[in-house]
Amino acid sequence: MKSIYTSRALLLAGCAGFACAAAPAVAQTAPDSDTAAEESELNDNRIVVTARRREETIIDVPLSVTALSGEDLVQQGIQDLTQVGQQVPNITLEVSRGTNTTLTAFIRGVGQQDPVAGFEAGVGLYIDDVYLNRPQAAVLDIYNVERIEVLRGPLGTLYGRNTIGGAIKYVTAE
Repeated sequence: MKSIYTSRALLLAGCAGFACAAAPAVAQTAPDSDTAAEESELNDNRIVVTARRREETIIDVPLSVTALSGEDLVQQGIQDLTQVGQQVPNITLEVSRGTNTTLTAFIRGVGQQDPVAGFEAGVGLYIDDVYLNRPQAAVLDIYNVERIEVLRGPLGTLYGRNTIGGAIKYVTAE
């Protein structure tokens, strides 16, 4: 009886050893042309944002982010920043009362109705990572834009400005 168990154990050990030796050779085979084409297509379709002040894919960002590329904005006929509010969920971008260039922005219901000197808005507006501290003249025409990112939720001072509603990033094309 011992010889049957011993021979079975040796047979299993030999199979395991063969599998361990063959695994690196299998891992080094060249990828199929179909797999390479799928990977290049994935790389072309990935969305890169700078929501945390560095380039990363939108899937890796732990924030609620909506990114609209310049091509999407042109195709949809969006001409100024207030029209972006119609494309992004949970955001209201309107022209303030009595003016035509002052922006009233709300993200998830957080914002400021009337611009008052001495109060910072609840939604920050950034143009190429430069913070606009007042909403006057913030209704921008959209041209020469790479993308517009809308970051929903409170952003701490590590981002640049402590905005409790979120931020709108306008990234111009190079």
